[in-house]
Amino acid sequence: MILQALCEYYDRKKTAGSPLPPVGFEEKEIPFVIVLSPEGKFVQLKDTREFQEKGKPVAKAFTVPQGVKRSGAKSYETAYCLWDHVGYVLEQPKVSKPGTEPSPKEVDMAGKQHQAFVDLVDRLRTEIPDDEGVQAVYAFLHDEAEKAKVRQAPEFQECLKISGCNLTFQLSTDNNLVCQSTAVRQWIAEQPLDSENQDGICLVTGDKTKIARLHPAVKGVWGAQMAGANIVSFNIDSFNSWGKDKGNNAPVGEEAAFKYTTALNQLLRTSSPQRLQLNETSVVWWSSGESFLEDSLPSFFNDTPKDDPDRGVRAVRQLFESLHSGAFLEGDGTNRFYLLGLSPNAARIAVRFWQVGTVAEFSKQLAQWFRDIEIVSRSTDYPPLKPLLRSTALLGKDENLPPHLVGETVRAILMGLPLPTSLMQGVIKRIKAEQGEVTPYRARLIKAFLNRSYRHQNLTNKEVTMAYNPEEKRIGYRLGCLFAVLEKLQSDANPGLNAGIRDRYYSSASCNPKSVFGTLMRLHAHHLKKLPHQGQRVVAEKRIAEIISDINDFPAYLNLEDQGLFAIGYYHQRQALFTKHSKEPAHNESEGAEA
Repeated sequence: MILQALCEYYDRKKTAGSPLPPVGFEEKEIPFVIVLSPEGKFVQLKDTREFQEKGKPVAKAFTVPQGVKRSGAKSYETAYCLWDHVGYVLEQPKVSKPGTEPSPKEVDMAGKQHQAFVDLVDRLRTEIPDDEGVQAVYAFLHDEAEKAKVRQAPEFQECLKISGCNLTFQLSTDNNLVCQSTAVRQWIAEQPLDSENQDGICLVTGDKTKIARLHPAVKGVWGAQMAGANIVSFNIDSFNSWGKDKGNNAPVGEEAAFKYTTALNQLLRTSSPQRLQLNETSVVWWSSGESFLEDSLPSFFNDTPKDDPDRGVRAVRQLFESLHSGAFLEGDGTNRFYLLGLSPNAARIAVRFWQVGTVAEFSKQLAQWFRDIEIVSRSTDYPPLKPLLRSTALLGKDENLPPHLVGETVRAILMGLPLPTSLMQGVIKRIKAEQGEVTPYRARLIKAFLNRSYRHQNLTNKEVTMAYNPEEKRIGYRLGCLFAVLEKLQSDANPGLNAGIRDRYYSSASCNPKSVFGTLMRLHAHHLKKLPHQGQRVVAEKRIAEIISDINDFPAYLNLEDQGLFAIGYYHQRQALFTKHSKEPAHNESEGAEA
């Protein structure tokens, strides 16, 4: 199913007029291009990289002939057609940094690699005698003085700083690369298939065709080998069956193998708008046709870009509008939508998750998520997932998040499942570690965790509301409200206090109320006496009495659910306390900032 959907995506891009590389070609980042005259003389070493404000420069991607896998003791004999790294193209030995002396072994290896590259170009010159670009490259490679000019160019020092820097050729009289000429494309298309490939029925298309013995490498999965890895591979005899070897154990036609790997490599490329890195899981998505969701999914999960901070808000608003109007069921709403999560696993790629549905189904799940995280706060925006999850990590850094948490959370959101318990535990732990710092982001996550859990158990009558709910009688919620009221009373009675009851007692109060609230209730009587206005004392006593009336006894222990309700009650009550109400005289309460 995964391979079939990827092949469909390849065909869809071709039908839409933005085709992916044709059979025999691939997209490859080429940092530097050697520009030659038609006579094969060196003109310049062109830097294709784009320099960003922050981070490493990004090389431009070109459509070049597909590179064959190189492995074994004689891998140096396999050269790529009219492009390759500096060892093959210029006989440049591998060095740790510019200016260092290569080892004799590296010098010998570069010589063997370059000879393989020259031999391939010699063959091209013989078989494509009328191609001007191939003739120029042939002349260049057989002229040591011209190759030396490239090494002496100032840009070549930048080239040496890039490990395995790829190079290719271009004529000064042409805008395309030499390897992109019509004659070269035709030559590649006419190359015979691997003689070891057997005939068989392709599992993807159902057609009888040549079966790919080895599948092209998939590159771009974070943590996998730089040279690429495979989803389908058989490299140990114990993996084989019925006397078959390699790809014949899972027969996929050569064309289908090319299509699915090309499509996947396109989705996984660094600049892909359909790729998301969730810790160790590389996530890609696509649909059977153009869709709003395909373009907007990063806005729901990734950080908001600095140059367009409202992008995520616009995407959520558009999603909600389409749901309310029913537009999500029309047009692209019926298109199939695919979500694929990949993780590295030695020389292979492990499928972490695979979800299939319609654009409308995924849209409904996303809309439900944003309703789940709605909560009263100064900002009514819908934050992306990553900032929410960072609020549960030490120092608010991505690297401090549990390895599988992000992927599990995304999967739960898009499948309409309860959030992982580890997420709730992380939020509660971080709140306690920071002396009761229940931020809006943490409150959103707790509310979402509880409501999705209740919904999964068909307990919709227990769902937590967006704002303070005086009708909520559960003990965890009421204790959180009481704690917030007692904290407000203390701060009003002792303006400028460095450390309040939240700093000292929140952790114990949210876990073991019986051990703390007795002390807090005794303290509140002293705080009432310190209030400067009689009106403040009346209001404070009324608030406390209303909450206490619903509490028969302080429990000795609160479970994880009640600890979450405690945090929500505390957060809701603080929002209500620090919201100015027109019915109350302004001098009765001191106003504060949002919790």
